[in-house]
Amino acid sequence: MLSKIDRALLYAVLFLMVLGILFVFSASSYFSLRYTGSIYTYAMKQMVFVLLGFGVMVFMAQYEYTKLRRWIKPLVFVIFLLLLLVFVPGLGSVRGGARRWIHLGFFDVNPAEFAKLVVVIYLSYIFTKKQQKLKDFTFGFLPPLLIVTAIFFIILMQSGFSIATLLLMVGMVMFFVGGASLKHLLSVFLLSLPVLVTFVVQVTYRKARILSFLNPWSDPYGKGYHLIQSYRAFADAGWFGKGLGNSTQKIGALPTPHTDFIYAVITEEMGLVVALLLLGVYLFIFLRAFLIAKRVQDPFGQLLAYGIASLFGFHVFLNIGVTTGLMPTTGVSLPFISYGGSSLLMFSLAMGILLNLSAHGEEVKGAVREIREDFQETFG
Repeated sequence: MLSKIDRALLYAVLFLMVLGILFVFSASSYFSLRYTGSIYTYAMKQMVFVLLGFGVMVFMAQYEYTKLRRWIKPLVFVIFLLLLLVFVPGLGSVRGGARRWIHLGFFDVNPAEFAKLVVVIYLSYIFTKKQQKLKDFTFGFLPPLLIVTAIFFIILMQSGFSIATLLLMVGMVMFFVGGASLKHLLSVFLLSLPVLVTFVVQVTYRKARILSFLNPWSDPYGKGYHLIQSYRAFADAGWFGKGLGNSTQKIGALPTPHTDFIYAVITEEMGLVVALLLLGVYLFIFLRAFLIAKRVQDPFGQLLAYGIASLFGFHVFLNIGVTTGLMPTTGVSLPFISYGGSSLLMFSLAMGILLNLSAHGEEVKGAVREIREDFQETFG
């Protein structure tokens, strides 16, 4: 099985994992020294996460992906249970006013991260099983929508608006690719907009984030401070940066230099050349996932590939969009680069499934050749 996987995809993911350790060490050094007394704390934990993630990815790459069907009900049950355990006093952990983690000693688990992948697997299964009924609103469209909506509201109660919104975005892509009625999708989208707007407007800090995003200089030492510091990181970067470890914005200016704003630190230290190269690697993985989805013959596997591609793509878009000021501030990680075990393990699982799918489909090279031939026929 491993001999047939998409090697290019594997090498790209491994490249990001190694870069993640290096950049977490650089971005977290000041933060780590201040709060733990050592500059190596977060980098060492990230290294452990990467080793675990690599093992998980290799396991999933050779685990028969079709067997995931038999785990659907247990997976959905467990993810609901974990999401609710977050609210149990003494077990749930609170950070920055958000209750999203379950404390396990060495590190805290964020069930919402894994919920996104479980939703992709669940929807892939249900849309394959009920393909003929999906156009029927009551018996086909509504049941999976209720499951996704329930998970959305539980995550929202944890003050995880950004993760909940991302889950909805991935869910809508899955519904569309799965063959749901456009009329039903549009109706749900229009009905959900007032709900989303209400959850933004009625919560003070979310409303403040939107206002600071629109004009951060209206409150440069308050709500707009962090975005302005991210702008300065990019402005000071130049083409080749200040050098690894030489960021000034990570020293107390950016709130989470090794997580949400790590891309700004990378750009400041390594320059726009490396920042664009990193963006290119993400684009390569995203497109590779779509090519794999195109070649997989099994509908369940095809939906899995499209779901993983959209989950990966939305994460990259939202994280880099926040650091560059294209999106309001959210708590979305940069895949394989941001510090954090839950996100890294979730994406390791997802990439393992994708590698597994690549071994079951026709050669991805064939898809690349077809696209090149189509392009030549169209444009001469």
